[in-house]
Amino acid sequence: MRNLRRIVFFWIGKNTLVPGLLVRSIRSKLGPDVEIIQLSDRDTPQVAGVSSYKCMKLPTRLMVARLEAYASLTIRESTLFLDADMLVVRDFDLPGLAENEVGVTVRNDRSQINWRYPMEFPEFKGKYFIDEMPYLYSFVYARSELLFVRQLNQLRKMPRRFQEWYGDQVTLKREIDSGRFVRRDFDIDTYNRAIGSRDEFFEVVNSQPEVRLVHFKGAGGKNAMLELLNDTRIPR
Repeated sequence: MRNLRRIVFFWIGKNTLVPGLLVRSIRSKLGPDVEIIQLSDRDTPQVAGVSSYKCMKLPTRLMVARLEAYASLTIRESTLFLDADMLVVRDFDLPGLAENEVGVTVRNDRSQINWRYPMEFPEFKGKYFIDEMPYLYSFVYARSELLFVRQLNQLRKMPRRFQEWYGDQVTLKREIDSGRFVRRDFDIDTYNRAIGSRDEFFEVVNSQPEVRLVHFKGAGGKNAMLELLNDTRIPR
């Protein structure tokens, strides 16, 4: 019996082409029985193919909005939270979690934070992502909404810049470091493989059978995902 039976994504915006690709990939690779939950504001339409659609009044600060949406969902089984700009490229399952476990993908590069982008973060001057924000928030696997509730409470007390950017990753590190949750690592190249172009996507699909989930990163990645909308090799 499959352990992973529920996937959640958050999306705000009238154009739902990107999350639509994610939903299609889940249905194509994991089948019709996986529950797919869309969390959105009241102005975002329902994405075709989702199992349920929860819309709510949300603040304009993106990090707060996403954590409010995540925290609003009652969770009693192992649930995977994904960014909408991801695709499932092969069937996979995940082990079930204990209630206090949190599954994450850990960065494997040592790139320095540009502390002036997208706004100034003097706290990060001379710092590295792997030290300050080691867990990518595009993949969070949990069995209780408590993690998101605690993150949200922290984030509301932080400067506005964190409520607009980076606050999800910073508070995730704090919660895991606190010892309240047991961290369970999942290989980043398997479950959160960064993609920067359409050619790279098809190279991964055709020659890297270990990869299960890809994440379209940066301007090149976003353009690549949009290009796939009309590609006949992508299941409809």
